[in-house]
Amino acid sequence: MPRVLESQIAPFQTSNVWMERNWFAVQAKPHRENIAAARVANLGAEVFLPMARRRQLVCGFRRLVTKPLFVGYFFAKFSPCSLLASVRCTLGVLRVVGTAPGPAPLAPEIISLLRERAGDEGVIEIEPASLQRGSRVKIDEGPFAGWIGRVERETEDQSRVSILLEILQAARVWIPRQQLTAVDEAA
Repeated sequence: MPRVLESQIAPFQTSNVWMERNWFAVQAKPHRENIAAARVANLGAEVFLPMARRRQLVCGFRRLVTKPLFVGYFFAKFSPCSLLASVRCTLGVLRVVGTAPGPAPLAPEIISLLRERAGDEGVIEIEPASLQRGSRVKIDEGPFAGWIGRVERETEDQSRVSILLEILQAARVWIPRQQLTAVDEAA
């Protein structure tokens, strides 16, 4: 196991950051968050990898997909004095987020709020933002796929949206909500 040098500890002598167990953001290699988090947990650190579940278009079909909430990052609670060098050298880890003197601890309230929102499964449900009247949307699937229109109104249960198709000027159609994607107004 790598040893920590005295020169690495010096900037933290005035605070307890180096000695106390704190939460830190850890950057993982792309698509390796699960593996890196598991390996850091094996070192004895407490690990939290919040996941998000959302509907996403996969191979032309809407699927429920679960991915890390913060792509490329997870959180670990450890004492830098004892585990920083080991965490940095863990396979799948790119770095512990911080500044030149050392890692930057996170407020424990941040992790508490994320855990509370994630619930028992550790998964946060991401609901699509409601569509505002007049905003532009693109139809992703169905007979009108690829067409762009403006939102007129949405049903109470947000399952269908009435849009005015731009190509047909005054044509009003009702489209299932999951078939729409918001379009940037500058486009």
